[in-house]
Amino acid sequence: WRGGGRASLATLRAARGAVGIGKEGQHQPLIASLTWGLVPLSQAQEIVNRGSDTDVWKTILSEVRFVHVNTSAVLKLSGAHLPDWGYRQLEIVGEKLSRGYHGSTVWNVEEHRYGASQEQREREWELHSPAQVDVSRNLSFMARFSELQWRMLALRSDDSEHKYSSSPLEWVTLDTNIAYWLHPRTSAQIHLLGNIVIWVSGSLALAIYSLLSLWYLLRRRRNVHDLPQDAWLRWVLAGVLCAGGWAVNYLPFFLMEKTLFLYHYLPALTFQILLLPVVLQHISDHLCRSQLQRTVFSALVVAWYSSACHVSNTLRPLTYGDKSLSPHELKALRWKDSWDILIRKH
Repeated sequence: WRGGGRASLATLRAARGAVGIGKEGQHQPLIASLTWGLVPLSQAQEIVNRGSDTDVWKTILSEVRFVHVNTSAVLKLSGAHLPDWGYRQLEIVGEKLSRGYHGSTVWNVEEHRYGASQEQREREWELHSPAQVDVSRNLSFMARFSELQWRMLALRSDDSEHKYSSSPLEWVTLDTNIAYWLHPRTSAQIHLLGNIVIWVSGSLALAIYSLLSLWYLLRRRRNVHDLPQDAWLRWVLAGVLCAGGWAVNYLPFFLMEKTLFLYHYLPALTFQILLLPVVLQHISDHLCRSQLQRTVFSALVVAWYSSACHVSNTLRPLTYGDKSLSPHELKALRWKDSWDILIRKH
């Protein structure tokens, strides 16, 4: 019974061997069975963001806290990982209850299963059967979008340097790559390495769109309308969707305190690529005045497309790892000094 289901729960009973709290904050096992109760996360209510005044615990959405009834020890994550016998899972401990909101003491339920049948075999089958999802719990698009952006900005992971980590400024010019796989005997390898023609073209399309938009706005301030109203509205809408999508998926990375990699730029790059045909179509329809200009521009577009296909085919061995290249051929594919192409010494 996955997110969206509900249960009115008063207590949670833990089996023998649950964690407890000892003297001076030391964590000690509790031998007797324990009773844990749901307690308020604020003075006004027991469950944060509940939809009504009833004591209803919603999966996924509700946030609760467990406090031992007798000792007032609160159940929390210690932040440490268990040894190998615990499969490196996070350690759960008991700690003295303190006021205020602490993220390590807040819990929610992702899934709840129970067997309603009287027969044990049928009940076990129900417990292992796929849980149904209540679609009524689905968040709106803006709620999911806001949650994603906040999590990305608030997350602070290990900021230690990685061999293939990079800065957001290096993504735009494709000054970095990521090596994922190297064949144990040959030089076949797989990299995250973009098509440099498409990569640079997307950045140029964004720059051209910005300059043209600024030019049109200045001209419209002087009551000079270079574009018909419907063409202007399409141009603005394309910018809001594509340029805005690029900014939302790229600029927040400058504020993050985490190790970044090239693949973080892929969502923003997608919006740049979507903007590319918009700019090409606009130049052909509104900036090429004569038939000769349109013909020349079409020829340039064909040449650009051919070069993009050629680069894609040239970098194919590094993208798919389907061919083993010689050290000389690998060095020839290192078009930038910052690219880390794996070359065997023997």
